[in-house]
Amino acid sequence: MPAREPDHPITIHCPHCGGQSILADACARWNVETQEWELSNVFDNTTCDDCGIEVSAVERPVQEDA
Repeated sequence: MPAREPDHPITIHCPHCGGQSILADACARWNVETQEWELSNVFDNTTCDDCGIEVSAVERPVQEDA
């Protein structure tokens, strides 16, 4: 998943239920110096935590209040 531009924020939604509880598969590496896990890669697979199924998440632009 590519990094997003802060000028164009988005929300991520489930195409089935519309929920925003979307999980992405990721990989983390242990950093000996900081003694913390660091995110090293986020994969394309996403799952809706509400539905419990693998989905192709839908991106929507954040709507600012008028």
